[in-house]
Amino acid sequence: MKKVFFVDDEPLIAQGLSSITDWQQYGIEIAGSANDGETALQRIMEEPIDLLITDIMMPRMNGLELIRRVKQIHPRTRFIVLSGYEEFEYVKVGITLGIENYILKPINIDELESTIRHIRGDWEREELNLFRYEEDWRVLRSNILQRWVLGEIEGQEFKHRAELLGIPLHYKYVQAVMFRVISEEKPISRLYRLHGLCEECAVIAREAIEEEDEVICFPDADEDLVMLYVSDHPEHHQSILENAPDTARRISEMTGLPVWAVSSAVSSDFYGVQDSYKQAKQVFQQWLISCQDQTVYMNGPHTKVEGAHSVIWDQEHYVRLLIDGKQEPVIEFIESLLLGQFEHDIIPRSECMNMAIQLMLSAKDMEAHPDYSEVFAALARMNTIQGLIRHVSSVVQRSLGNRDTVQQEYSGHVAMLLEQVREHYAEELSLKTLSQKLDMHPNYLGQLFQQEVGLSFSDYVNQYRIEKATQLLIHTDQKTAEIAVSVGYIDTSYFYRQFKKYAGVSPTELRHMYTK
Repeated sequence: MKKVFFVDDEPLIAQGLSSITDWQQYGIEIAGSANDGETALQRIMEEPIDLLITDIMMPRMNGLELIRRVKQIHPRTRFIVLSGYEEFEYVKVGITLGIENYILKPINIDELESTIRHIRGDWEREELNLFRYEEDWRVLRSNILQRWVLGEIEGQEFKHRAELLGIPLHYKYVQAVMFRVISEEKPISRLYRLHGLCEECAVIAREAIEEEDEVICFPDADEDLVMLYVSDHPEHHQSILENAPDTARRISEMTGLPVWAVSSAVSSDFYGVQDSYKQAKQVFQQWLISCQDQTVYMNGPHTKVEGAHSVIWDQEHYVRLLIDGKQEPVIEFIESLLLGQFEHDIIPRSECMNMAIQLMLSAKDMEAHPDYSEVFAALARMNTIQGLIRHVSSVVQRSLGNRDTVQQEYSGHVAMLLEQVREHYAEELSLKTLSQKLDMHPNYLGQLFQQEVGLSFSDYVNQYRIEKATQLLIHTDQKTAEIAVSVGYIDTSYFYRQFKKYAGVSPTELRHMYTK
């Protein structure tokens, strides 16, 4: 709350100001009162205030001199002047000092309250501007730090920016500890202010480090909380490792969400922080967690999981369940398979993802017009085996539901177009050319196709081609450019754009997700 102080050589007025209005409703608390300027100045020097309401004519130090002295030590303080009579010279001096209002006694309460409301509005605008400035500063600092850990900024530029942004560069050793708040339904940035979480993380970490060491904390592009522990003494880094699990636990308590913490090795080159950061990030890329507990801590360089093995499962039995079309046994099969094969708290991501993709594609391949974007787009956000199971089950359930929908009987003209796409999708296809074969106007034929199929002809052709390209990317070693041509795209860059549009990920990302 803001603080107000009253000064008047008449004790009844100084005391009465505290009850003249409801100060609490304006977010103001009373810091005290005095009967002369010198006493007031001494009190204000000990305890800064936000608003000073003072009489003009007082012994030892008048009100205008008090205002002048207070402005020197606390420039942001606001002032309201009281006087028993109107003096133009006092008004002029008061204006030059920046007073908010000059109120005659006896005090008009409406005028006083109006002035207070005006001052409160100024305070709110100042706080908003300060908040925006601080947020802009944090965003700029985070962007520079992200470029640094990714090796995307030149040394001289980084040194200059670091000096402006208060990033310490004089330490010899650096170690990255990453905290990932697990929120698989919504991005964590939609639930919490990432910069606020980073500040909390830094406060917690500083409790455990030596006084001469420092912690730099910022969110990266993946919304992970990156904590860089910097020191001149490599032996000090052990304390940060010992306290990383506790930091993760406290972040989990703040957010109510599971937290996955990963540490890296100490880098002996402060400008080689990229290695420490990359090492920690690779753990997130290589593993899933079971999340049976609210926090998981992994020492990145020493992460070992026993029992990792190639997955063998009865795909024919699963396909028979899909053909049968009953959702309950299909979902039970998915859950028992994934949970049964991966019993550890830490699970190899590639094996688990491959199995999940096979489960989903087996179901999607039975649809007349499968949408592969829902298969792949969400996989990059998966961090837990439970989240992956929910995703697979949801995709397969929708796929079974799509199959249960009664298929529309197409008219002869639309059936002919569909057959042309199936037989000649790798060739140039246009409604104009095909409409000539049917002796129909292309606009009318396009409207008929849209009405019966639910897609425009060009969208249908692109979707069909991307389905074929997806299968080739997953099941063959063909180069992406060759696949593009084989499904009807001469322009590789156009193929990439269409693939991302319909599949939700790029061809390269899809192949990385699905290791043959």
